[in-house]
Amino acid sequence: MSACDLHLKDSPCCGQSVFDMLEQVMRQVEYPCFADLRFHRIDPLYKELCLIIAEVLVLDPVSIIKINGSNMYAHLVRDVFLRIQHDHVRLVFKNFHNVPTRVFNKKAYLRTALYNAVFEIESDSVNDSNGI
Repeated sequence: MSACDLHLKDSPCCGQSVFDMLEQVMRQVEYPCFADLRFHRIDPLYKELCLIIAEVLVLDPVSIIKINGSNMYAHLVRDVFLRIQHDHVRLVFKNFHNVPTRVFNKKAYLRTALYNAVFEIESDSVNDSNGI
């Protein structure tokens, strides 16, 4: 059984093009909602984040991806990226603009930030429900 077989039938499948997947990701994260009404546009970083998500989702499941400095199988990272929603992307966008130092490997930084955002928002909601 491949890693693709482990996902629900509506989940992304291996071998799909990045740009086909990009359309699905943009729906998943409610891309139009990122529009800045003052300027009537969407910051290009949002599309870059969506492209990074799409790329991870179409990688061969046994590919290796570096996250937080550790090598991980793509199917494990994909499982986390499938949970990414609008709030996760907005959190990464906000945090990236608040980084006080220069980011040298932007793509790797953003990939790790997206991965971590899923856990950050989850732990925030658990802490909020526990009154912490």
